[in-house]
Amino acid sequence: MDSDNSKTTAPPPSRDYYDDEIDLRDLILVIWRYRKLIVGLLLASLLIGAVISFTITPIYQVQAKMSIGNYVVDPDSGEAQMTPETAREIMLSRDFQEKAWGAGTNAGGLSVTPVENTDILDINLDTSDPQQGEALLNELVTLFDERTEEQYERSIELINDDLQLTEAELQEINQRIEQTQALLDNTGISEIQKSELLNTLSRFLQQRDKLLEKKLQSKQKLNTIESMQVIEKPVASSSPVSPNKKLNITLSGVLGLMVGVFVALTVDYFRRNPLMLNN
Repeated sequence: MDSDNSKTTAPPPSRDYYDDEIDLRDLILVIWRYRKLIVGLLLASLLIGAVISFTITPIYQVQAKMSIGNYVVDPDSGEAQMTPETAREIMLSRDFQEKAWGAGTNAGGLSVTPVENTDILDINLDTSDPQQGEALLNELVTLFDERTEEQYERSIELINDDLQLTEAELQEINQRIEQTQALLDNTGISEIQKSELLNTLSRFLQQRDKLLEKKLQSKQKLNTIESMQVIEKPVASSSPVSPNKKLNITLSGVLGLMVGVFVALTVDYFRRNPLMLNN
């Protein structure tokens, strides 16, 4: 008997424990009870989202694509000095844009993105006026073309000058080869003189081979050199890129629904626990 009395029995859960729990059925009942409030907040949120989306100034995107070419090359290293990254910095600089558009022009948001492993640039201009945006981007590309055209012509001139100099050196070395060969054909020379002439002829032939290789490289440069080219002219998007009205209204609806359910749960909680308000 004592052992039975010594056993303790756990007290039954309090009613408050059950009252504080909200299962799925209770949640559905709360939502149904406050459906008008939830729907009202949902509609209000949708209305606000729609008003904001339709009152915000639409933004269009003007796109262009250009190749910077390969005309500016360091004569010592042979590496291109005008890289896509360099061209990007030039086009995004304030001084360059002021020269293209004039000081104080609000052109919008300009972005220049080099295409990986190429000499191509993707140029985008976000603007509220698509026609003005096309005109401004055309001016920017035209100014860059004018600036680089001088460098391109100078590069062509330097290559041609180098080619002419090589041609002149080739003519001179060919004359020396002919003269040396003529001396070798003379039967009256000694073996020592003949040996010296053969060494001289060998040096001339090596020099000629180097000059011929240099001439070939210069011609290859002329055949492969390219100036700046516009691949795609500036064209504005047919529809605004922002604001995204459908997305904004959808997000507004989701937010309104979440707020409505939260408010309904809060109101129901304090309705079931009025003492919490007094505290």
